Amino acid sequence: MLRTSWHLSECAQEAAVPVADYPAGARLPTRVIEDFEFVWMLRGRATFRSADTDVVLTPDVLLLVPPGLEHSFDWDPKRPSRHGYVHFDRSDLASQVQVRPMRDPLTGLCGYLLSEDRAVEQTLDLMLTVIRLGAPDPDRRIPGPIRLAVEYLREHWATMPLRRIAVAELAAAAHVSRGYLNRLFQRAFDLSAATALEHIRCARAETLLARTDLTVDAIAKQCGFADVSHFSHRFTLVHGVSPSLYRPHPVSSVLDHTGLRELNRLIVEAV
Repeated sequence: MLRTSWHLSECAQEAAVPVADYPAGARLPTRVIEDFEFVWMLRGRATFRSADTDVVLTPDVLLLVPPGLEHSFDWDPKRPSRHGYVHFDRSDLASQVQVRPMRDPLTGLCGYLLSEDRAVEQTLDLMLTVIRLGAPDPDRRIPGPIRLAVEYLREHWATMPLRRIAVAELAAAAHVSRGYLNRLFQRAFDLSAATALEHIRCARAETLLARTDLTVDAIAKQCGFADVSHFSHRFTLVHGVSPSLYRPHPVSSVLDHTGLRELNRLIVEAV
């Protein structure tokens, strides 16, 4: 049996779809996008707002946002939240599609099979693909100490605010020395453990800069940096621009690095 909650969370993991984390009460200010965007909650709730409609998003709702529409998001006001999202371009549909929330998408797909719609064949193909692929293998074939380290990060970075985790602390959780953990990280992710830990926190900061109206100072605190000066210094070293300059033009990400993207996927895969 397939459950919608599995489908929505696993599609984010398998396709390297972005996953965004927010502290309680965060907000994405009014914006207009030039392409389509699917948004689905993995944890918590959110409210999508536009001039025509407000839509409450929960983990069983899939939202399609069309291009050219002014809209905003209010993320969960009571607790940290997480969602997956993906942008795609379908210029042939741009004038035909309005805001479309679908509750329980798999049930919606099954509904097509009871209709005489032309999409039945495509729907069958999609559902067979999902069933054939199944859930990802949790084994991932990663060394035991890295698995323990990832589980530790997953537990302690499950929600915001993050806290700084030292390599020595992570090595202790993995029952290995700092040097050995570094060698394992270098082999698995092409980064030292210290660099990987800092860059993951920078990746969280990228999301908050691009998708919320939190101040830089608040983002520094949410991402586990001692203060805004330290955050700005480290972020600038990693990205080549300050957080304030990155915010209006988030053209690159530390997750462009293949190894770091894989580590981040492992950390966020349990929702």
